[in-house]
Amino acid sequence: MNQESIIRVKIEAPTLADLRAFADELKPDLGCRATPRQKDGRFSIDAYLPETQLEGARRSRAANRVTIRVLENATAVGHERQKEVGQRNRFSVRGQVPRGLGRKE
Repeated sequence: MNQESIIRVKIEAPTLADLRAFADELKPDLGCRATPRQKDGRFSIDAYLPETQLEGARRSRAANRVTIRVLENATAVGHERQKEVGQRNRFSVRGQVPRGLGRKE
C-alpha cells in the first residue's frame, strides 16, 4: 500500500486577510472547525496537506505573506496509534461491558 503521507502544518500570517488569501488559493484541509487563533499580533491555523502539495504551497502566490511550519506527519502518527488498538472482539463475552483500551493479543 503506497499511500501519500498527510502532513499537519501550522500556517501563520500577519493579518487575517493574508491567512484567508492563502487558504483560498491552496484550499488545504482545515478540519471541521477552521478557527484562526491570534497571538502576538499574528494569526495562525492548523491545516493538513498531502506531502506532495507542501512544496507547492510554499511556492504559491500567497505564500510570501505566510509562514508554513510542519508540525507532524499525521499519517505516521495515525499508523503508530493503530498499533494501540486490539484485534479481539471486545463484545464477544456476554454479560460483560468492555472497559478501557482493551488487551493486546
